[in-house]
Amino acid sequence: MEIILLSTTSKHKKDILELPRKKVLKHVSENYLISSKKYLHQFIEEKNNENRLFIVDCEKKQNISLYDELNSLNININLLDYKPNDLTMEAADLALFNYFFRDISNKSIAIYGTGNIAFKLALRLSERNANVYLYGRDQKKVQICVEALRQITFDGNLIHYGTDDTKVDSLVSCVSAHEVIDVKYLQILNKSSLCLDGGIGNFSKKFIELSLEKGHEVRRLDVRQSQEIMDGYIKSRMDSEFDSIIGKDIINDQPVVAGGILGRNGEIIIDNISKPSKVIGIANGIGGVKSESELSDEEREKIKKVEYHIQ
Repeated sequence: MEIILLSTTSKHKKDILELPRKKVLKHVSENYLISSKKYLHQFIEEKNNENRLFIVDCEKKQNISLYDELNSLNININLLDYKPNDLTMEAADLALFNYFFRDISNKSIAIYGTGNIAFKLALRLSERNANVYLYGRDQKKVQICVEALRQITFDGNLIHYGTDDTKVDSLVSCVSAHEVIDVKYLQILNKSSLCLDGGIGNFSKKFIELSLEKGHEVRRLDVRQSQEIMDGYIKSRMDSEFDSIIGKDIINDQPVVAGGILGRNGEIIIDNISKPSKVIGIANGIGGVKSESELSDEEREKIKKVEYHIQ
């Protein structure tokens, strides 16, 4: 099946823009940026057919969710949602993790930005036990992010306000603005730091020039680093083995549940609703399994009836 990627952006660009093609599931796929409902409808009317799968941005940017808009139409369309911002965050995380040879614990990372990607990346890096220093144009937003992250992450002491005196091993920018990182940010960089432009165009020309002169690594974020994550997500959505595991049924007159369905007190939990091979136990009614000592004679008999049927 042919795949077409559709996404939008928080930046105000053209109503529709053809982007470089992307490799998805080892096949080169068309890739478009769409920022208008009108052009989205026109595009789908022209491109839609039963042999095409549209993988569509569900994030609401510029007051439009492409996926929600298409999903609300009364048409036959092969549609799958995805979240580009999450893939961007994953790519940035992997870029940093690999740059430091998979040893990021106790490294110091500066993040410039207070938006969706910057916040998620800060949380991820702190969960990897890196020290994270937040910078941004709006100090009130920086404060909100710092305080929120300190409440959410495992060790709030790893989240810091970035200052002119901070020293870091990497600087990551995640904003929708041009050349906001100027030469003053050179003073916070330790020797041989990684400067990663996650917003593309965030670094000033002079910052790039002097960073390279001082021996720092300067990169723009390449989201292909998270391609395997996207491929895995698509595969799981198109052909999920779990869909055949989860559910409810009646076996030998006994109600059974599987795959995380919360059973009523006394219901039987099995390993697979489609192809059961094992009784896990008896539900306790609050999401757990009764211990052997808690089972009544009636419940033990229920287990035997189901086991007899599935063996």
